[in-house]
Amino acid sequence: MVKEIVFMDKKNVIIVVLIIALGVVIYFTSQNTPKQESSTIGAIPPSQELGAAYDESSRHSAMADIAELSCFPTNRFDCGGGSCTASAPATYYFVDYGTESGTYFRCDAKGCDSYPVDVNLSGEFMQFIPSQGQAMMFKVGTGDILDNKGEFIDIATLGTGAIVSSGKCEFKK
Repeated sequence: MVKEIVFMDKKNVIIVVLIIALGVVIYFTSQNTPKQESSTIGAIPPSQELGAAYDESSRHSAMADIAELSCFPTNRFDCGGGSCTASAPATYYFVDYGTESGTYFRCDAKGCDSYPVDVNLSGEFMQFIPSQGQAMMFKVGTGDILDNKGEFIDIATLGTGAIVSSGKCEFKK
């Protein structure tokens, strides 16, 4: 009789341990699941107005004439408060760069603002950081090894939030 009780208790302990282990595995698995809002699912395409402004600037502006990079976004996410929301891209970019410095043009349907930038090369990427302290960064793939030549990301902060745009650049020179 005592052996049956001990056996029954061991069986119940094993079942309880297995249930707890399963609960722990389910908990940690759900914590590592990527959230949909950090992906490009639900991205909103750029407006026709922005596309028309980009096409016009590309053909008829001094910035486009001197720029080595001409870049148009395919998506944008506005981030703050612990989450990101898809938004229609509102800016396009031209970048004129030298060996250590250059000019970064952030443009929208109303025109362009220029920023002097420091140019940093790192492997297959080129990064442009405004030299006058503006809170933004632009990075583009420059090589073919990673099959990402011309892909870019632009990050501009607004208070404690960030606007993250990405897309494709054309190397013009």
